[in-house]
Amino acid sequence: MDDKGLVNFVLSFAGEMNALQRCYAPLLEKARERGGTAAVFAAYRTEAGMLYGRYLTPGERSCCASIGSPPIYAALEGLTLSTVERKGKNRAVAELLTSEGRLDFQFNLVCKNGEWRISSFRQRLHSGRRIYRWVYGDF
Repeated sequence: MDDKGLVNFVLSFAGEMNALQRCYAPLLEKARERGGTAAVFAAYRTEAGMLYGRYLTPGERSCCASIGSPPIYAALEGLTLSTVERKGKNRAVAELLTSEGRLDFQFNLVCKNGEWRISSFRQRLHSGRRIYRWVYGDF
């Protein structure tokens, strides 16, 4: 896969996660009002698990991205610059920079058996003249 394909792969993952979180955020709010959120979280984890299976490296996940409004990758909808750094033939880092005051992301990718998958990501906030350090995120 070429560099543009890797960026599009990451953006597809982020877009699907954003859509999933936008779907479940109002359901979670209604469930909180009624006092029971377990069913909403269970349904969300099931759908997120299927999405993770298509995009992430295999492995047991200790957590599942929270249901947020705005969604976790909303900043990527304002993508301004992307680069890919190859780390050998089977590894790459896709760096996605966004507009000022939003989160930037770095996604670590691994190719195994001809299929690219996301293994981890880091994020940082930049605002004004300050750029914060990279921090690993949780899937």
